[in-house]
Amino acid sequence: MNPISELGMTDIASRPRGRGAWKLGMVVGLLLLLYVVIRNLLYIRGGMLKPDFRIIQKAYEFNLGELGWILLAVGIIFIGLSIVWGSVRRQLLMLAALYAFLGIDVFLLRHYVTNVEPEHLVVKHVRLETPKLTETVRLLHISDIQAGSIEDYQVELFNQIQLLKPDLIINTGDFLQVVPPATFDEEWKKLFSLIQSVNPKYGTYAVFGDTERELYQFKPTELEPLQMLSSRSQSIVVEGGFLSLLGLSLYQSNSGEWAMRSIDQWLANSNSNEFRILMGHSPDYALSVKEKPIDLCLAGHTHGGQVRLPIFGPLVIDSDVPKEWSRGFRRIGIPYLNVSAGAGSNRFEGLPPLRFNCPTEMTLIELVPIRPMR
Repeated sequence: MNPISELGMTDIASRPRGRGAWKLGMVVGLLLLLYVVIRNLLYIRGGMLKPDFRIIQKAYEFNLGELGWILLAVGIIFIGLSIVWGSVRRQLLMLAALYAFLGIDVFLLRHYVTNVEPEHLVVKHVRLETPKLTETVRLLHISDIQAGSIEDYQVELFNQIQLLKPDLIINTGDFLQVVPPATFDEEWKKLFSLIQSVNPKYGTYAVFGDTERELYQFKPTELEPLQMLSSRSQSIVVEGGFLSLLGLSLYQSNSGEWAMRSIDQWLANSNSNEFRILMGHSPDYALSVKEKPIDLCLAGHTHGGQVRLPIFGPLVIDSDVPKEWSRGFRRIGIPYLNVSAGAGSNRFEGLPPLRFNCPTEMTLIELVPIRPMR
């Protein structure tokens, strides 16, 4: 047999073995994919999207922790196979490198989701023209700081607020969600000191959220300059006009039917020339005010979903409003509505801060006089 024939036979004999290694890698990959899909379907069935934050934490630990270790383990197994299956060592080592790369990617994604995006604060700017004011008012809307403890990020947050120099701050709730060993008393002192450090000329107003029931124990004078508006209105004289604020209670913000009792009374008692601002923690109340003579509605609570997938959008918003309302500024009829994606992340029972395609934010809304027609 001539050398050329021998070379051809060797090539033919080696090809099936190489294909066998790739087929093995593909089968393992498909089995892993099926396992991941089944686990996540079980999380969804268990209530992850309702949302059940315990299930969310389990899904986080699996998809961004356990899965990474599984991929690295598969890579190590392929390295072991390459030692005993020398004829396809190159293919097996390539498969090992692929699975190791995927495993490392999982851990890098975990780092980004947990440590990078949750502290990537975005300041959004909105310009809203109104005939009710003759001078510009810079209103800063912030929501859901929801800190597990006060750390460098929260300090930088308030440094940013000072740099923005707002005339008025409105906070739509969820100041703290303390993670042990931190305690509410310790962390509130730190946060309250930061709140006091920023004192805009027209004041700081807020409503109660879901996570700060301890704040109900304080007298109004103990919270100054922070003014809590719960089923309570406030008129503010500003340069060039008047603002009328109504703060909804937590229960009212979750129910348009209950909210309307306070809203109708507020509208009847306020002047139509005042710039009317309605604020509540949850945006659900906004579903009932689309035809009401209100200028601006503010809310938080949804966190923008925190995790927003391409095409699908937010996984969970914990609200009855349309998903497209879960963050951002829009007109919803007569009023404008701004729903903040939040300056922090949900920390329920020690849940780590999670953000993907939905960075933390606060919104500077400039209320400007309508330009005269030329």
